[in-house]
Amino acid sequence: MQRSADRILTTHVGSLPRPRELIEAMVAEERGVAIDRAAYETMLKDAVGGIVRKQIELGVDVVDDGEFSKRGFAVYVNERLGGYEHRKKP
Repeated sequence: MQRSADRILTTHVGSLPRPRELIEAMVAEERGVAIDRAAYETMLKDAVGGIVRKQIELGVDVVDDGEFSKRGFAVYVNERLGGYEHRKKP
């Protein structure tokens, strides 16, 4: 854990804007379109590296991956939790 006695450290919570090509690959995969998995992993790694560098450039003290590997909260929950179901509004 990072600490400072001199100032309040900055961070953020939540998703940061993803590169368009990463979004397109995520959407394609979700729709069942075959994607080049190795190319996707390289694209994701490069995108995360870029967003980490950007946060450092902007002076964010506690950086993160921008939630780039997660397609969205509802998808993330559905993939990892049991007993959760999506219901349409009446």
